[in-house]
Amino acid sequence: MKPIHFVMIIIVVFMIALIGLNVMANRTTPTASTELASSNPVATGKALYARHCAVCHGINLEGQANWQTALPNGSYPAPPHDASGHTWHHADEYLIAVTLYGGAAVTGTPTNAMPAYQGILSEADVRTILAYIKSTWPEEIRAQQAELK
Repeated sequence: MKPIHFVMIIIVVFMIALIGLNVMANRTTPTASTELASSNPVATGKALYARHCAVCHGINLEGQANWQTALPNGSYPAPPHDASGHTWHHADEYLIAVTLYGGAAVTGTPTNAMPAYQGILSEADVRTILAYIKSTWPEEIRAQQAELK
């Protein structure tokens, strides 16, 4: 095995372990966070995003560097959720499914590294996070995304 491949494998394993630790450390009861959403969904969504999503997708929704370039294992870095990314090219139901059940399960692509948040976030939590993400998009992008089914 070439030294560079070994280093890349170590990096990928480390990233996966980091994601797993973050998921375990940030478990919330879906009911508790859903109750908060009723008072200010965008603010609650922002807090939930910061706690569960920002470690990979960036605190400012910016995603990881080179998110459109495959890693040696075939997976891709986390994409941005701001207007520069492709989140808005997908309907809410698809985004909710990928978040709850994981990227590989929904897309059928084994190298899709998006972890499943079922049991960590409720569907209402994910909708609240989406409300926050959408609040950062320009109106024309929100309108285009709203038309997707």
